Amino acid sequence: MDLALVQVQGAGAHKRAQLLAGERRPYPPALRAFLRSTAAWGVAEVARAHFELGEHFGREGRAFLEHAGYAPQQLAAAGSHGQTVFHHDGDPRQGSLQLGDAAVVAAQLSAPVVGDFRWSDLAAGGQGAPISPYADWVLHRREAPWLAILNLGGIANLTVLAGDAPPLAWDCGPANGPLDALVYAERGADCDRDGILAAQGRLLPELFAALRADPYFARPLPRSTGLERFGRPFGQRARQFAPAASLPDLLATLVELVAWSVADSLERAGQGGGPVFLCGGGARNPVLAAALRRRLTSPPGPRATRVVSYAELGWDPDLREAVAFALLADAWQNGEPASWPSTTGAAQPALLGKLALPAPSALSAFAAPPVAHEPPAPPAGGRC
Repeated sequence: MDLALVQVQGAGAHKRAQLLAGERRPYPPALRAFLRSTAAWGVAEVARAHFELGEHFGREGRAFLEHAGYAPQQLAAAGSHGQTVFHHDGDPRQGSLQLGDAAVVAAQLSAPVVGDFRWSDLAAGGQGAPISPYADWVLHRREAPWLAILNLGGIANLTVLAGDAPPLAWDCGPANGPLDALVYAERGADCDRDGILAAQGRLLPELFAALRADPYFARPLPRSTGLERFGRPFGQRARQFAPAASLPDLLATLVELVAWSVADSLERAGQGGGPVFLCGGGARNPVLAAALRRRLTSPPGPRATRVVSYAELGWDPDLREAVAFALLADAWQNGEPASWPSTTGAAQPALLGKLALPAPSALSAFAAPPVAHEPPAPPAGGRC
């Protein structure tokens, strides 16, 4: 769970933001094990997880604020994305599901919560993803004439920025999803930490060609997908195609596929020529980072000038998405649309999110004087 406390000033193209505090908190082992079993869930388990995750997010958010020296009453709102357990594979009518009910989060946090960000875009005919480009555009669009931000989570997604023009964005294909699933299935570990296993492997050309033939890679942009396609099932396909292959060879081949899919999607979009900034868990995998540099900085690829850490933009790569959803909550409160046809395929920009309020007794405290211990106030003129 990633948490960020963000101060925001201004609105729209003039908005500025500052990170006041940030933290990463692992899920408790029991909750993590429960979430690994989603393939076997029924309606009862979905309902239970929606409540339990809401409680967990709210409690952890409150503890994070206290640790940072702030009170819930100092928040304009919290933005809570929730835990994704399903995302459609190209048809918005199939929906997207993030668990952790915003009303339960608000009750535990004692502050207004903006959540359920994807559905307004889905309702406008969009993919509902990616939606972090709004924050990328606010924070980074003027850092270079052209730049891209590549998030390597379970799925690899790109934001392309060129000044004040609307951003471009899409899901390239897999990232950590099949890698983590294979390592968990065959070694019982959460991930290939530091790419140690992949570094011991070699590319399997026939497997690489078979995986590259997945029809997703030929879909027009913008596009989105989920772990239902590029998580455990994709890892299982790799193993079934090469049953005698070593795990390092499978991982090395999948790493090369991730890098190829990013470069291929940029070429299809006719984009390139500037820096690419890496964030997400996959950015810590040096084998994956090296594969991306080979694919993106060498002809005949899109020739990025350099592939570097998102930290070079002055922000923590591990907190990029937490900051993004803080800014989306701020956009909702200010009535600012936060998606574009060029990022999700929506017919028109959408105002993302829904508001959940805490109990009236907690809400009334937002108009009250500061609490007795007087936690530090945000810098003058801003909102958190």
